[in-house]
Amino acid sequence: MLNGLEICLETKLKEYPSLHNIRLCREGFFLWDKMKYYFIINPESGRFANDKEGFIERIDKACRLRDIKYEIHYTDGFGKARKVAESIPDDEECIVFSVGGDGNLNEIINGVVKKHMTVGVIPAGSGNDFYRTLSALGKGEHRCDLGIINDKYFINIACIGLDADIANNISVIRQKKWIPVGQRYTCSIIYSYFKYKFKELTTIFGEQSKKGEYTIVTVCNGQYYGGGHRIAPHALIDDGYFEIYMVDKMPKILIPGLLLKLKSGRHEKSKRVVRYTDKGLKIQSDTPVTCNVDGEMLTDTDFEIRIEKSAIKVFNDPQFVKEIVGNNI
Repeated sequence: MLNGLEICLETKLKEYPSLHNIRLCREGFFLWDKMKYYFIINPESGRFANDKEGFIERIDKACRLRDIKYEIHYTDGFGKARKVAESIPDDEECIVFSVGGDGNLNEIINGVVKKHMTVGVIPAGSGNDFYRTLSALGKGEHRCDLGIINDKYFINIACIGLDADIANNISVIRQKKWIPVGQRYTCSIIYSYFKYKFKELTTIFGEQSKKGEYTIVTVCNGQYYGGGHRIAPHALIDDGYFEIYMVDKMPKILIPGLLLKLKSGRHEKSKRVVRYTDKGLKIQSDTPVTCNVDGEMLTDTDFEIRIEKSAIKVFNDPQFVKEIVGNNI
């Protein structure tokens, strides 16, 4: 049976994973081995790129305040964040922070999930959608579900259709340096709307299948995408289920109205929007289509999507994040 001191310590360990290496000796003394923080930074992410020196100074100050050792690593292209995460020693007690957007976080998760490490999020991208869901859980270490699509893990959302094209075309808009970071998503909506071609897909839930042309197929673990669009208000990142939204082909002239409803959170009232709650599905296409997976692109003709419950530990300390990012997250 635990005594009062041990119960207190156990409670604190849940709230402060940086204390994981404290253990209570029989004599009642605490033995302390330092937790280490790794910051894997995408230097091109929206918020960081505009204040690089400030970010580094605030990371240093926040860690020094807590007497935490840390390392900073920069990415220099696709796949680098995952490689850095994979290089962290398996036996090291640490938290691996993503400093960037959802794409950077996705790479890190794929790099550490098999190593059973804890990840953290410093929302420095232009969207930071997963952090919006995480922040609602409050301070502490949380066991979160992960989606798996064709053996690739994701923590937030995977989608095919217009919303995927909008997210994927951000890379095109990003090349237009004169477009402000805060307006990239809006510009991508306009660009994608005029270029959009409906996706002919077969969706399969268990023994049931449906073939048709779709405007949107969105599989949600988190609640937000597109820089704050709350597409899945019922989604929980620890319940072992996806919230899945589908919209069949519709007159193109009506699409702006649907997007406005999505932005304002009124899309579930639309008769064109169908919502499912399930642990997975399959999506098939006769020609290659591109799925947006946490901000990264995955192109294939067959997608098998399933959920893995409590697959990763995610740490959140709102005060720590605030000290680095500021109030406007």
